[in-house]
Amino acid sequence: REMAKRTKPEGAYTGSESNFQKSAIKLVRSVAKCDPRLVTHIPNGGQRTIMAGARLKAEGVVKGYPDIMVMYSSYAQMYDTHLSGLALELKVWPNKPSPEQEELHDLLERQGWRVAVCYGLGEVEQVTREYFGA
Repeated sequence: REMAKRTKPEGAYTGSESNFQKSAIKLVRSVAKCDPRLVTHIPNGGQRTIMAGARLKAEGVVKGYPDIMVMYSSYAQMYDTHLSGLALELKVWPNKPSPEQEELHDLLERQGWRVAVCYGLGEVEQVTREYFGA
């Protein structure tokens, strides 16, 4: 089966993933209609030594969680349903979610979360505004 060629999304972030993360969390907190402490970054990524990775795993870190988690339930008019929270996976093009991330996204969606993979700040803002009806 032939794979469809991926095309760079319009408005894709250009720069480092770290800078994308900093800008995105600031944006989400400014748009979100909740206490900003309910908007958090899950620091799962990054390069670590085998020992550091083993320690984090023993402490309960789970691979695959989205970068930004909004721990605030909301009624989503566009879906006519109540959602448990908002989870945003940030990706700098051409990166894409890993199999572990896709599994976690599916799991969160089954628990009533709105999950989105965002390649730019425009997407982050749009998804957040839709979630909060802003």
